[in-house]
Amino acid sequence: MQQLLDFPEHVEKTEPIRQKQMDTLAFDQDSETLEKQVRDLMQELEDIQEEVRGIWEFRRHYSNRDNLEALQEQKRRLTKWVKQNELPS
Repeated sequence: MQQLLDFPEHVEKTEPIRQKQMDTLAFDQDSETLEKQVRDLMQELEDIQEEVRGIWEFRRHYSNRDNLEALQEQKRRLTKWVKQNELPS
């Protein structure tokens, strides 16, 4: 018949393993969050960059004022995206 472990003794022996597993999971989650944030930002920047290139490419077809307004709109778009995706303090 197998002897049952004393519970405090069991916890003492297994707690470092449990903590290490928890740390690994927390690290993985942080890494996933970072990866998603980077991917999302890069996509948004690529979209905005494409719009800005279009403004530049077709600048002669529009007034200077219209081009500046279109450029300002892309700046607002980026600012809005940043505010919506800020991490909580």
